[in-house]
This record gives sequence, structure tokens and C-alpha cells, in this order.
Amino acid sequence: MLMQVRRSLGMVRVVLHLVRGAVTMAVVLPFTGEAGRRRIVQAWSAGVLRIFGLDLEVEGVPPGQQNVRPLLLVGNHISWIDIYAFLTVAEIRFVAKSEVRSWPLIGWFAHNLGTIFVVRDRPRDAIRVGSEIRAALAAGEVVCVFPEGTTTDGSVVLPFSSVLLHSAVETGVDVQPVSIAYQRPDGQPCTRTAFTGDTTLVGSIWALTAGERSTVRLSFLDAMPSVGAERRALARAAEDAVRSSLGHYPRPPLGGFPVPHPATSPDIPDAPEAPIPA
Repeated sequence: MLMQVRRSLGMVRVVLHLVRGAVTMAVVLPFTGEAGRRRIVQAWSAGVLRIFGLDLEVEGVPPGQQNVRPLLLVGNHISWIDIYAFLTVAEIRFVAKSEVRSWPLIGWFAHNLGTIFVVRDRPRDAIRVGSEIRAALAAGEVVCVFPEGTTTDGSVVLPFSSVLLHSAVETGVDVQPVSIAYQRPDGQPCTRTAFTGDTTLVGSIWALTAGERSTVRLSFLDAMPSVGAERRALARAAEDAVRSSLGHYPRPPLGGFPVPHPATSPDIPDAPEAPIPA
């Protein structure tokens, strides 16, 4: 009973925070300078994490603090919450599945923050998305893609597709791997954050309002030059860096033997590239 009351109150806080964000985005941001806009977005995103009991830990140097722009960020993907962890520390544009655009308020936020939406069941849409990424990089922006092509529960890292890394190679922009992990106070993985399978947005928010405190660890790893690089090799190097950061073994080469995951689940062996990442 107490848990139900706690979650109900949490849902109310979420709704109020979303409404406050919508009003701010519609009334305040259009008349705010770039620096003020960045502070408002960062503060609102930090508020999202607080509502769900998530304490952010940042390792490495986020893009905005090292004056390296443009930049293409690539990393593993666990939840829609990942985006707000990123936005708490840096000004970033994301590539997301087109379904996000239809989410109540959150989809509107994503659109107004410059998210590039990709239609996953249209392979040729990657051409348009790649063009938009190149334009953003040419304008000096930081863009983030999740090349696993879907979300996981955090126990595995799926093979990185190299499709959208071609934009970095074409423009000569560095690629920076980033890993994200959610952890409970006892050191075990926090599974309530995972947005996988048939989980709905409302169901995910309900699970996140359980009131438990957890940590989201965002690790910005060493950037990799793309000049002269082959995109598949670059994607594999970024994937290996993310795996290492999370304590996973490197993925074996095509035809090799899979190496058991050190925790609970086996990492998957090499697989054909997904045509379009999520």
C-alpha cells in the first residue's frame, strides 16, 4: 500500500515537472540566449533524474567542458532516461527512433531540442539522417547516436552498427565513446530503469517512481580520430571501449568463440549490422 502511494505521488511529480517544462519551453526559451537556454535545459534534465531517485556520477570530461566541437558521441543505450543524464552535463543533439516523436510532451521536448528522428523500418532513411548529422556537425554541434540499434537491460552490449558513424568519417569529426550504467546502492544493476521489450512509457515511469535511490554513471571515454578511419573499424573500436568501461569482455571476431560475460549473461557474438540504429 505504501509503495502504491509513493508511486502515485511520484507520478504527480512527473506530470507537474513535464507541465513546468512545457511552459518554460513555450514561453521562456524562445526569448532566452544560448547560454541561458543551456542552463535551463540542464536544470530541467537534472530535475528529471531527481524525481526518479537517480544520482548522477560523471567520469571523464563531457564535450562542453573540453571545448571540442563538433563531436559525435556513440554509446550503449538502456533507457529514455539516458538522454536526460546526457543533457544534465552537456548540450547535445540526439538521434532517436521516430516513435519517440509521438510520446506525450516528451516527444515534443525532443523535437524542440533538435532531435533527429529516424524511421527504423525504412533502411533508406539512413541517407536522410546521415545528411542531417553531417549538417549538425558542420555547424559545430555535438551529436549522439546509440549504434546498438535498440535498448538493453544493461547486462550486455550489443554490436555497434557503423551506418551513422560514416557521417563522422566524411566530415573528419572525432568520435567519442560514452558508456552508461545504472546501479543500486548495494552495487547490483538497477533494472527498473531498463526500457526494453513491450515496456510502455507510462509503465516505465511507474517503475521509475518506486522511490529507490540509484546511481547513473556516465563515462566519457577518450575520443577517437575519424580522419582516414574505416567506419566499421571505428565502430568496433568504440564498442570495445564501451565494453571495457562497463567491465565486459571484448566481442570476439566474426566466426570466433563467444567469451562468457563476467556477470550474469553471455555477450552476443558478432552479428550482421543493423541497417539503421535507434
